[in-house]
Parts: sequence; structure tokens; C-alpha cells
Amino acid sequence: RHPGEPPLDKGLVPWLGHAVEFGRDAAKLFSNMKRKHGDIFTVQAAGKFITVLLDPHSYDAVLWESNSKIDFGQYARILMDRMFDVRLPDYDSNEEKAMLKMALQNKNLPSLTKAMFFNLRTVLIFDPQTATQDWKDVGLFHLSYSTMSRAGYLTLYGNENKNYSDMSGQAKDQAYSLEVYKEFFKLDRYLMKAARSTLSAGEEETKNLWKLLSVKRLDCRANRSLWLDTYKQHLEDLGTVEDMQTKAMLLQLWSTQGNAGPAVFWLLLFLLKYPSAMEAVQREMEGIFRTRKQTPGEMHELSQEMLNSTPIFDSVLNETLRLTAAPFITREVLQDMPLTMADGRKYHLRKGDRLCLFPYISPQMDPEIYEEPEKFKYNRFLNSDGTEKKDFYKGGKKLKYYTMPWGGGINVCIGQSFAISSIKQCVFLLLSYFDLELKDPNAKIPGFDKERYGFGMLQPEEDVVIRYRLKA
Repeated sequence: RHPGEPPLDKGLVPWLGHAVEFGRDAAKLFSNMKRKHGDIFTVQAAGKFITVLLDPHSYDAVLWESNSKIDFGQYARILMDRMFDVRLPDYDSNEEKAMLKMALQNKNLPSLTKAMFFNLRTVLIFDPQTATQDWKDVGLFHLSYSTMSRAGYLTLYGNENKNYSDMSGQAKDQAYSLEVYKEFFKLDRYLMKAARSTLSAGEEETKNLWKLLSVKRLDCRANRSLWLDTYKQHLEDLGTVEDMQTKAMLLQLWSTQGNAGPAVFWLLLFLLKYPSAMEAVQREMEGIFRTRKQTPGEMHELSQEMLNSTPIFDSVLNETLRLTAAPFITREVLQDMPLTMADGRKYHLRKGDRLCLFPYISPQMDPEIYEEPEKFKYNRFLNSDGTEKKDFYKGGKKLKYYTMPWGGGINVCIGQSFAISSIKQCVFLLLSYFDLELKDPNAKIPGFDKERYGFGMLQPEEDVVIRYRLKA
């Protein structure tokens, strides 16, 4: 450690340092380091020095720093190679984001929202395997993840037929999306280990998905999204060969579909475990339909305007994400540089080190910011007048960043609005068309798969069995 640098903890084993603890449970490691060293420290892990910043008041110093000093692209390229064997010529993550952003936001969002609604109906309500009035047992995680992944795939990558109501096309979409999901789920089990090793995903784990996502097959699909066509053109403009284009499509399938399903799982589980929260959400839903003089059974679409009128549901979602979203915000340090904290402390960062924010520890699980942070409170993000609560404090100062499931700054998630709309639609359809209950009312909320800290939404250690049936 040089003068002016953050406290350094190299661990007991030379070179390896804290790599084992980092991969096994990063939240526990960083929490222990915070108690030992404070809200900024550097740890060694497998030869890499990682400076971790856990003061949310100081996050802007990283989130808005120039790309010439700290950069996300280098780390992104490392993960793309390790996890998906993707190497794109002249790859620029910021350029790619700016281009794809327009296809997922603003004037293009309503058409995506509408397509997602039709595809959720195809997967949930028009599938005879799902839509039955007999009680069925199913794992809630499986139901949530498969529903969101299949409908999301159809929305972004296209349908069999242009007409969403064509029964033959629906049957083909149901079968094809299920095949994609099964292969996707097998790959998802493997990716965390690939991300933390020097190995890319093996061919056995990906070859079936490569076949399903080949650009030639995608070219034949109807209702392809603007996002897909924009990304495909981007790959062609980069001079990417066809096989690498297919691998890149697989990478995008995971990055677009890997988080929404787990979010639906945790949200539904909290609603099923907390009847007051379920009652509040259903009352809000009924009010929305009542003001539009329709019943849930007459639901032909959930417009963006309807989805933007749900302060109670928004609070439930924010609380769910506060408890279960745990991404790292990572930058590579490109040059020796100073870092000034919000309280005036100054530190020196070395070129070649990695800089990491972990908002899950602070602000999201910080007891100074949230009373009983480990508990689910559905109205935590509601003011007494029913409006969204945005005022949270640490050290007597109001926080700009009080929960960060979508990242922040230059690299905030460009698909945030579409993801939120999709989560809402899925939950609204499930609660409107199906009776849902825990098979064991006393079932405990499962722990997290701790290997997934740093990669977005956490997944449960084990599934929770529910009973469901189509409402009469």
C-alpha cells in the first residue's frame, strides 16, 4: 500500500488473497471488510486488486467519472469472453448502449409493452399445459422464470406468425419458446462458474442454443423487435462473422432475460407470504379496472398509462428489488487518479486496479438508512398520502442513491422501463386469471444462491412449491 491509498487487505494466501471468499459469498466478505476497514478498502483476489467503495454519498465520484479514467468496457469484454466466448471487433460498450437505448425506450416502449402482453397471454393463458381449472403444483421460481423468459424471448426475437391470435402460431410459439427456455435454464446454471474462471462456456452447454438463436433462423421470424434488428445490423457493421453473431445473440438473451423472472419470483413470494401486501396490490388493480369500466377478464391490453398508475405496486417492486437485487458496478482504472469522497477524504487509485461499488450493502441493506432492512415492508416506498417516497437519509444528509437495482450514472440499465412494465404485466395477469397459494403456508422464504452476488437479481437456493389454477 502506498501513502494515500485505501486500506489494503491481501488475505492470508499470496496472490490468491480473498478469491475463494469472493466467489463463495461476496456480500459477507465485503461486510466483514467494511467493519474492519471502513467504507473504502482494497482487497486482493486471484492477483487482481479490487477497491470497493460502500459510501452511497460518494458514488457519483465513480458513476459520472470520465471514461478516459475509469471504464466499464474492459470488464464487460472480459465477461463476454469468459461466459459466452464472444469477442467483437472494435467493441465499444457505450456506443452499443446509446444505439440500443432508442429501441427500448420512449416512443418504442408502448409497442414493446403491447407485444409483451400478447406473448404473456400466449405463454400463460392460452397454453393448455398452464391454463387449467384443476389445481396444479409447480415451483414458483420455475413458473416465474419460464414465463418471463419465454414471453420476453418472443417479444424481442419474434413470433412464428404475425397474428398473435392465430391458434396455430400460438401453439408453435409455446413449443419453441419452451425449447429455448429449457436450454437457456441449463446454461444459466453454469454461467456464474464461467464468469469467475478463465474458461468460457463449453460447447455442450451452448450448442443447442446456438442452433435456436442462429441469425438465419431469427431472420425468418415475424414481429421481430426494433431492438433485435438494430443489434443485428450493429453486429454486421462491426464485421462480425455469422457464428460470432449467434454467440452474441445468446449473450443478449441472457442479459435481457436473466433478471426479470427472478424479480417476479421474489415479488410473488412476498405477496403470498404477506397477505396485507397482496390485499393492497389487488385492491389497486381492481381500482384501475373499475375506473376504466372493465373487469380483469376483459383485459385486452395493459397500456403504458395503466402501468404507470400503480404507486402501491411500485412500492412493492422497489422493496422487492431492494432486498434481492445485488449487482456490482465495476470499472477498470485506466490511469493513476485521485478519488475524493463526499466528506472530503481523498484517496489515490492505481492504474490497472478494479473499482467496485456494491449498493446491496449500502444503501440497500444499510440499517442507518432503512429500519429493519432485512424485513419486507410493502409500503416502505410510500408516503402517508400514497405518493412515492424518495427521501432517505444517511449521516443526516439526503441520499441521491437510496436503492440501485438498475445501476446508475452513465451505465444505468437501458432496459429498465421495459423490464418494469413486463414484470407488472406478468404479475397482473397471474393475479387476475389464476388462484395462487403456497402449498405449505408455513414455508420459509429461501436463502440466496450466494454465488450470484454481483450479477443482478439473486436466485433462491431452492424453489418454493405453490398451487395454482385458472379462475372460474
